Amino acid sequence: MAAPIIQFKRGAYTNLPGLRQGEPGFTTDKYDLYVGLTSETSTNQFFGSGRYWDREDGTESLALKLVDKDGTNSINLKGPDAMSGVTTYTFPAAPEANKILLTDGDGNLSWTESFDSDLNVTGIVTATGGFNIGINSAGNTITSGPVQNLNFIGAGNTFAYNPDTDTVDIAISGTGDNLTLGTSSDGDLVTPGALNTFTTETKIVDSIDDLNELALNMMNNTAVSGLEFSTSPTAGGSPFSITLTTTAAGNPNNYYIDWGDGTADNTSDSTPSHTYNEPNGGQFSITMAASNTSGTGAGSSFVASRTNYITVYTPDPSVAFSMKDALNAGSTITFADSGTAIFLENSTTNVTGFDVDYTVNFGDGTTFGIDGNAAPGGVGAARTTHTFNNAAETDTQYTINLSLDSHPAADPNVIPASDSATFKVYSEHTPSFTGITTIGINSTSNSGLPITFTNTTESTIGSFADFGIRYRWTFGDGTVTTVNTGSSNAGDTNRTISNTYDLSSNSAGVSSSYTAKLEVLSDHTNSPFASANYVVTVEPEVRSIFSGAAVVTSDRTGDNSRTLYDGTDLNGNDRRIGRFTNTSHNASDYTYAYGDGSSDDTVANNAAAGGTSTPIDHAFQGGPGSKTVTLTANGTPGHLVQNGRTSNVTMTVNAVPAAPTNITTQTLSMSSSSQGTQPYLCSGYTDNQTGVGIATGSSVTRYATTTPIVSSTLSNIDGSESGTLSARLNTVAIGSKAFTLATGETGTFDDLVITSEGDAHDEISSNTYPSDFYQVFTARVSKPLAEVAVGLSELDLSHSIDGNAGRVMFVKDDLNTTPTLSTGTLAESSAGTKRYISGIPYYNTGSPTLTLSGVEVTNFTGQTYQNTTSPFVLTSGTNAESTSGNVVSSQNYTYANIDGTSTMLDGGVPIANTGVGGAYTLGDLSVDLTSSSVRSVQTVKFRAKNPAGNGSFAENATKVQVHTSAQSGISEIAIPVADGLGNGVHTDDGVRVFNFSGDTTDNPSYTGSTNFYTSSPYTEASDPGVQGTKEATIRLGVLKHDTTDYSTGFLPVGPNRSGDTGTQYFTFAFRRQVAANFDINITSAGISGLWIAAPGTGIDSTSGLNGWLRADTAYAGAGVPGSGTGGNGSDGCAFNNSDRIQASTALSGGYTMTLGEENMSNATGNVVLVRIALASGQSVSSLSIAEAVV
Repeated sequence: MAAPIIQFKRGAYTNLPGLRQGEPGFTTDKYDLYVGLTSETSTNQFFGSGRYWDREDGTESLALKLVDKDGTNSINLKGPDAMSGVTTYTFPAAPEANKILLTDGDGNLSWTESFDSDLNVTGIVTATGGFNIGINSAGNTITSGPVQNLNFIGAGNTFAYNPDTDTVDIAISGTGDNLTLGTSSDGDLVTPGALNTFTTETKIVDSIDDLNELALNMMNNTAVSGLEFSTSPTAGGSPFSITLTTTAAGNPNNYYIDWGDGTADNTSDSTPSHTYNEPNGGQFSITMAASNTSGTGAGSSFVASRTNYITVYTPDPSVAFSMKDALNAGSTITFADSGTAIFLENSTTNVTGFDVDYTVNFGDGTTFGIDGNAAPGGVGAARTTHTFNNAAETDTQYTINLSLDSHPAADPNVIPASDSATFKVYSEHTPSFTGITTIGINSTSNSGLPITFTNTTESTIGSFADFGIRYRWTFGDGTVTTVNTGSSNAGDTNRTISNTYDLSSNSAGVSSSYTAKLEVLSDHTNSPFASANYVVTVEPEVRSIFSGAAVVTSDRTGDNSRTLYDGTDLNGNDRRIGRFTNTSHNASDYTYAYGDGSSDDTVANNAAAGGTSTPIDHAFQGGPGSKTVTLTANGTPGHLVQNGRTSNVTMTVNAVPAAPTNITTQTLSMSSSSQGTQPYLCSGYTDNQTGVGIATGSSVTRYATTTPIVSSTLSNIDGSESGTLSARLNTVAIGSKAFTLATGETGTFDDLVITSEGDAHDEISSNTYPSDFYQVFTARVSKPLAEVAVGLSELDLSHSIDGNAGRVMFVKDDLNTTPTLSTGTLAESSAGTKRYISGIPYYNTGSPTLTLSGVEVTNFTGQTYQNTTSPFVLTSGTNAESTSGNVVSSQNYTYANIDGTSTMLDGGVPIANTGVGGAYTLGDLSVDLTSSSVRSVQTVKFRAKNPAGNGSFAENATKVQVHTSAQSGISEIAIPVADGLGNGVHTDDGVRVFNFSGDTTDNPSYTGSTNFYTSSPYTEASDPGVQGTKEATIRLGVLKHDTTDYSTGFLPVGPNRSGDTGTQYFTFAFRRQVAANFDINITSAGISGLWIAAPGTGIDSTSGLNGWLRADTAYAGAGVPGSGTGGNGSDGCAFNNSDRIQASTALSGGYTMTLGEENMSNATGNVVLVRIALASGQSVSSLSIAEAVV
């Protein structure tokens, strides 16, 4: 029995057929669901419709629709969008007339005529029998029963219905403009309150108007309902400045202030300031009004006043006075002599015309009062007189104070007031001092004769800080020193001070006398005050003075005129001799001690050698070292005897510096850079030098094109004062120069180049060498390369007296081109385990290798070879067929690896001129293929190296195929099939089958009982034999029509498909249960056709195509597909027209195929076959099976 199939009939309601029992149908115009009973239209059962509800959607709740007969209009019952639980409403069993539904709070509904809760009614309510209204008046209940009429009692009082406004208007006799407020129950109409303007006489209409304006101001935030202000202090002398602090209720923005002095301000500042200028004083009241300028009428302003709030006194007095030097007129003074009369003048302000009193205190114990301004010492009166008397020789400061004790009109807080001043009174002084000596010598060590004096003046003298008093020391030699008293500096009271007396010319031998004194400088009228004189006598000194210098002055840096050398220079001068010149003062005889162990020289008078008239020479003994020469001078130029006066001069005797570099200690090298990469000497090289050569296989300096070749420069070599210098090639002179004592002997002498020559002092270092001890040269060899024979040669420099420098060797190479290679032959040497895809082999695992043979090299070595472990490098070449991976990694080969049958090595060292004059055939090379994850078709290339560089790559044309990566694209052993297709019994992928390899038609016959999924699937273990078949190829993940000859030009060698022309096929099998429809996902620019088959099902007999169904034709709509017996008349299997897979049409996406009323569950092994035909040039880039979307 075939598995049941659930199918929905779909279409317009008018086309709904009779549905079989249990068969569903859906109307696409009314969205109604029906289920059949008897296959008759009249028995179709309506099951539901989306027209009858709006489903909840997360925003709004479900709504049930009671639809009218046309299905257009409806009454909707909708629940709240948000509920906290389940609520059930239970309706009464039967309806009742003229009643309303009432809920008890639990969802139980009942019919009722009344309810007990408040009822708010908007609109007109008519009560025929009246209303039950409870009316109270003055706390008494008037009625609680039905009321039908209201009667307003009182003469002139009326009720009137106003139909324009639907209101009852009440009119009370009398008007508000005649009624007053009267007295409130709390007795105060304004406190507390927002308005302070109400009285008992305020009319009701005015109060209502004010309250209305207040309410408007409050609504508009312009109300002002309170105001206070204050300042501190509230009293002071004129001019008196105040600043008010304001506190207001509401929102004032303007302040009007009447200051009470005849002035007013209007400001937005809530802290206004004012200055009272009232010389006569007085008291003042302040009135302030705070308002909001945007307000209207009452409530927009508030007024506050403070009576006699500010007290202003007469201007504050300022006490002042000055001291004068006369009773009348005169000058202002701050100091005076002791015993001199002075006069006080009172200049206090703001006291004239007032009865005031003063007290004056002079600070010396004298105090008296001044009774009013008319008395002496008062303002505008005569000056008062006072005389200060100091203690003897004592300067004194006094503090004078004038106090204003009373003032009848001034601010009491500033009385009494006073002023003070310091007054200086000076005394006379008698300065004195002492000294340590009155005669002495003009000492060199002291730069003259130093004398220390002590100030013995009385200690009561005033300080400079208080009185500006100073001491002035006059020493008699032109030196004057001023010292501030009280500073504790040298020369201050009881302090010492020194002065050095220096004869203007000690050498003249004449004594001099100097007179010193001390003075006091002050503001006393008799200043300055002077001490007694002090006389000092200075005698000239006997001084030992001389200088020393080398007879031949050294010019070495750091040397001086006293530097000597322990030797004879190139000019024959004894450089140990020093010369001494005597310039002593006031001496008569001398002794020279040289400090070198030799005898002293005694000089009896100034006329002898060594005296002040003639120098004396001395050749120092004892070798290098510091030599201290001492000159002792004796004499008596005045009253004092001065013998044994000495002075020293230090002479330095240096060792002659070591000779500069000798040529025999030097070895030449090549300055010209070696050419080429890592040149090493070949076996069998040409040897031109005469000594011991260089071992083959050693690094060498190589030249191929450089010219001239230049040696290193030997710098500052000793010996250029004599002898001959020669440049030599292979021991033969190629340039010479004979040296003399002359300097500057430079130039080019054939192949010898002397770049500098001269004294070592100039050529090497003035810090090391003095002139005239050594001469040096700097030289090199420069030789044109063309004049040098091919092979190994040597260069050196030779001095005829001193010897030879070490030689340098180099190679002239006659080969300077890079190697060239032939492409050779590439063959498989170790296959490993191959991977077969569509019968084409690829290297995969097992470490496969290739052999590269028959490669020929030209110009490999000349006189040198490149020292490298990789003279031959093989690497990946050109990728084919849009692949990108590398089939080999770079591989290096040693000289031993590439050595051919006829060896190119001698003891492991390459032989000279290999590949020169004829190609050399390298040995066979093993090539390792990559084990990395790649899928690539690629050639290999290789190149060789020599000192001239890397040669160009030679590329072998053989394409090497390596496939080690996981499959991507289309895999014939795993064609993706959706796991969700079918009932889940089979979830494996599809496989390509080889069963139809011998068939050349689109629809080959088959045996329905064959399980094609397992019968003959492709594997990657071997080639099933695709050559000579019509099997299409999966190449690098793409299914394609393929006629490539893989048997030549490819490794591994594969099938020759060049003869497999015409249509090619790709047939695969997949299996699922309970599936009749599936999607074929395919991407292609066009194929020649696609067919499916379900072997073992009824389609085997219903199909008119040997069991196959056409994907380019739509399914007929019902039954088992097939144009044969029992079929629905069509071999089409495309679910609908849009699912057709047509030939030569671009394909992309999923195409639904159907087995109609058949099912894969009925197929042998639950297998479906898919067969694709490809013409030349056609391919498929993606292929899979998915669940059908119907």
